[in-house]
Amino acid sequence: MERIKKNFGFGCMRLPMCGSEVDEKEMCRMVDYFIENGFNYFDTAHGYVELSGL
Repeated sequence: MERIKKNFGFGCMRLPMCGSEVDEKEMCRMVDYFIENGFNYFDTAHGYVELSGL
């Protein structure tokens, strides 16, 4: 299982939405869970949803 964790990334292209806005509360819950379980790679790109103020 340790080997698998090193190869998984948290994809940030499709974040949970609340209407037309990112559901920041749910996104934070997901990110916290991801980190707490030993993962640390976040897949991001300029074309993904822009989060202002985070």
